[in-house]
Amino acid sequence: MDLPKRPTNPKGTRALSTITIVDSLAEITRYQDRELLERSLAITLSELFPSETFRLFQIVMVEDRIKAALVAYARDGVIVSELNQDQCQLSEPLLEAVAEAIDSRTVVELPDQRAGITQIVYPLYDKRDDVYGVLLQLTPEPGFNNQRLTYGLLRIYSNYLALLDDSHRDRLTNLLNRETLDTEITKRIIAHAGSRGPEHAKRRNADKTRAWLTLVDIDYFKRINDGWGHLYGDEVLILLARLLEKIFRQEDLLFRYGGEEFVVLFQAPGPDIAQSICERARKTIAEHIFPTVGSVTVSIGATEIRDQDGVSMVIDEADKALYYAKEHGRDQVRFYSDLINSGLIDTKTRANGGGVDFF
Repeated sequence: MDLPKRPTNPKGTRALSTITIVDSLAEITRYQDRELLERSLAITLSELFPSETFRLFQIVMVEDRIKAALVAYARDGVIVSELNQDQCQLSEPLLEAVAEAIDSRTVVELPDQRAGITQIVYPLYDKRDDVYGVLLQLTPEPGFNNQRLTYGLLRIYSNYLALLDDSHRDRLTNLLNRETLDTEITKRIIAHAGSRGPEHAKRRNADKTRAWLTLVDIDYFKRINDGWGHLYGDEVLILLARLLEKIFRQEDLLFRYGGEEFVVLFQAPGPDIAQSICERARKTIAEHIFPTVGSVTVSIGATEIRDQDGVSMVIDEADKALYYAKEHGRDQVRFYSDLINSGLIDTKTRANGGGVDFF
């Protein structure tokens, strides 16, 4: 990402002490949770430039189209939570400016002479050089030095995010590792609890879809290791991880849970859609031909993340559904709620630990 070669407005320059900048760097890098890191970045920038507002969007490219989701909005050094629709979305002119910034890999300015303000667009790229976000700075007085400082802080933020991402990845498959799973499940339990508040809170959350957790376990994986060796077993794990990334959406979270087990966190408006998503994954994997070993099937256990009493209960529900699928023919999808409602299992049923394969 490149900055303009010359100042766009010298009046926008504001002297900032070295101590202030160092404190800002320390604040941005104090967190290891991505959501807190994003909020910290927005707050820090709005503290450095109190007359300006900052919006941080997550960017997803879908068939060459830009999809943007607001992750942080800061003004006067605080996160603003009560936002109108215009603040949460990108207008058509801003979408065009974002597309230009992504294509040109440069900072783009979008002045509004009538309002006397300028929107500055900073594209953000990950370690693979793929765009993952964009920062929008709304300022009455754009200045080159201020842009340089913002750009520098964004580079530090991106580099730190890359290091953080590496620490949260499984070394073999490059999926998220088990250590990060608890945090993500907890976030969804809390979000579900928030949606059951007062009526006005329910209306605000009406457009949000429900969260689901699936355990995906490779059938007869021990036979692959015994028949072809662990190197081929590892190859199956790696190829299955890539296949899962293609099957699920970019915003879904994929984890290697351990051994031949994977976890997927995804959103769906209801059980029917969630069921079809899992069935599509199972069928796609079953139809895929893996080098040397040929076809591989998976068993899937799933549950909705609701108001369970913690992370272990969510995983235990999915594990019971998976255990049932493994015991009753494999290569199938089972949902915990369906099994309970049908009387096929009860809440006292205990599943064997994850990773157990049956002959």
